[in-house]
Amino acid sequence: MLNFQLQLSSVSQMRKVHNCRANAMQILGNSGGKKTIPVRVLMASAQLLSIAILIAAQRVHAAERETFEAQLRTALALHQHGDYTHSIPILARLVQSSPRNYTANLLFGEDLFLSGKPRDALSRLQVAAELRRPDDVTALDYKAAAAESLGDFATESEALETAVAGSQGDEKHLLAWGNFCLTRFEAVQTIMLATRQGKAVELRLSALSQPEGSKDSELLLEKSVTLDPEQRGIWGELGIAQLELGNRAQAQATLKEAEQHEPRAAETLRLEALLAATMKDWQVAEKRLLSLGEQSRAELNKAFAAWPQILIPGPEVDGAVWDCLRNSSDSCPTVSHAAGKGTGLSARELFLEGRWEELAAIPNTATASQSEWTWRGVALARIGDCRKAIPELERGWTAAEREGALYLQYCYAKEESRAEDQLNAEGKAGAFHELRGDLEMIVGNDPAAAERDYAEALKSSPHDARLLAKSAEACLMIDGPADPARARDAALSSLAINPHQTEAVQTLAEIALYQRNYAEAVVRLKQLAAAQPANAWSKVELGVAYGQLGQPGEAVRYLEPQLKAGYPDPKGQLHGQLAVALRKLGRTEEARQAAEEASRLANVTLESGEHEGTDAP
Repeated sequence: MLNFQLQLSSVSQMRKVHNCRANAMQILGNSGGKKTIPVRVLMASAQLLSIAILIAAQRVHAAERETFEAQLRTALALHQHGDYTHSIPILARLVQSSPRNYTANLLFGEDLFLSGKPRDALSRLQVAAELRRPDDVTALDYKAAAAESLGDFATESEALETAVAGSQGDEKHLLAWGNFCLTRFEAVQTIMLATRQGKAVELRLSALSQPEGSKDSELLLEKSVTLDPEQRGIWGELGIAQLELGNRAQAQATLKEAEQHEPRAAETLRLEALLAATMKDWQVAEKRLLSLGEQSRAELNKAFAAWPQILIPGPEVDGAVWDCLRNSSDSCPTVSHAAGKGTGLSARELFLEGRWEELAAIPNTATASQSEWTWRGVALARIGDCRKAIPELERGWTAAEREGALYLQYCYAKEESRAEDQLNAEGKAGAFHELRGDLEMIVGNDPAAAERDYAEALKSSPHDARLLAKSAEACLMIDGPADPARARDAALSSLAINPHQTEAVQTLAEIALYQRNYAEAVVRLKQLAAAQPANAWSKVELGVAYGQLGQPGEAVRYLEPQLKAGYPDPKGQLHGQLAVALRKLGRTEEARQAAEEASRLANVTLESGEHEGTDAP
């Protein structure tokens, strides 16, 4: 209908243009043999023609704009009433006729997302995000939500980071960004802890969080290198930690390993420089630092920042490096000549040589491989640009990519800390304590500390349903489901304010399940399943509850699809309950298969328990 109306309007207006042009040509054509038309008449006719065409075009555009705006108002009204079935076709036509219209793209993206089509929504929200005003973050919020539902963590991180900047770091977006960082940190950590090499990465990451010269740092690195001696840079890191503790003999032995594994690694060069300086071989020490600077200015700056004062020679020792260290100069010129030395090298070669700045400067391409994303992400992290590093590392990271995991978690920890610092500096006490509580719950596994922080946050916002729900979860972990009074009270207070607060609903469902109050559990679990269709836990527990209530049909309905989809059942108990329900329904063969799988899983768990403490390579 919209296109037909626009066509009709255009034909009507262009007919007027044609008539104006015909009149002008008639004036020009009536020359009457040799009779000529004065120049001023020709000029006047040309001006009349131009004016006529301009007026007609403006009328065409005005009519099109009025029709477009009328259709947009209709779509907006439908959107506000949640009538996406009728709003989406209108918005599709509007976007087709005006692909770069911000409002049409935003509404189209929102309605597609809200109607359960996040993948289609993402492309429209991306356009809206590109067209937005700098301080308008609505499109970014929906873009982040659509990306989250698709498990696209790279796009979600980009949207959240940009929203933080666009909102000028308001509480809402800093909290969202901090929570995203915590959740992804914990998710990556969980995956890495499942393997021997992954545990080595986690030990190394813990070492990075320790103060320099810490004995804990040395011990963590020793355990890490034992689990996986092939980690990039690990030997140099261990040697530096040993030297910081004054263990020069150990550091020298470790250096031999570092030189054998990675003679050109930044950590190896830095360790060589430090050991040379302890022996007052200033020339070799300077040479190694200059080599480090040729590869990466950021690595040289880190070496300068951590360089011990006791290893800086007096003025009798010449050298630009020593001048820089003696003068604590921030604009040291010692490596200015090194820029561009990696020109012509591939991304992989730049990565292997540790030329971080040159690697980070390579433009992204749509055809980049996962490895290329990881290499650039590591480079960006190593030069200190975690905001740009995170999406690239997310695009490239796999469970087998140890270095990518190391720097992805490092950057998430750094960004979460930055969000905390900003909230604290701006006096946002409630939001600061909430984020601290989330850190203690998600990463620290310390519900008591979390509950204290949530209590502090509630002083600023005593009627915040979200905070009350978080407090309820912490209380349940502290007191246990056998003593759920505090947790239940906090959860009920949360739901009194917001009946749709899913965290509070889940806490009450867990309490009901523990107390074997399966009738109440079913009510709560159904609420949760309706609010979070992708929440597999609620569906599995619904199956369990229905089984206990003697409703095998409902038990199978909820349990069977989740177990077939791979829901974890390490001890086989869920398969055992499924077998019982299937047997009651007369599905004997399926019951037998479920029982066999339950037995197999139980045996696997038993065997792994007998070998607990050994790590599979």
